[in-house]
Amino acid sequence: MKGTDNFRELLDIQVVAVNDGYAKVTMKVSKQHLNFVGVTHGGVVFSLADCAFAEAANSGDKVAVAVQVSINFLKPTKEGDILTAEAVRLSEGKTFGLYQITVRKEEKTVAIFTGLAYKQ
Repeated sequence: MKGTDNFRELLDIQVVAVNDGYAKVTMKVSKQHLNFVGVTHGGVVFSLADCAFAEAANSGDKVAVAVQVSINFLKPTKEGDILTAEAVRLSEGKTFGLYQITVRKEEKTVAIFTGLAYKQ
């Protein structure tokens, strides 16, 4: 991706791989990522998925921005867990691309994120 993603760095999200329409990012859940009931805050899981989405959508020559996203939280995670978000492009046209991002803890799926990107 072009430029520096300061928010990604703040959350300590690491980019593992980026290819055309594909990205994989990871993070370790720390105490600062927990909500009031002691599980990973939904906003943190969303942000991890969104970072993978941004990397995959911006892997080409054009700048892409999100126009619609949704997430389904399937399982909770906790401090110490290593989360991985993997983004895959499902469809691409001249101006829009559709991506599915799967967030996993080990082999278990904890969230599914879908994003529609507009390419400028």
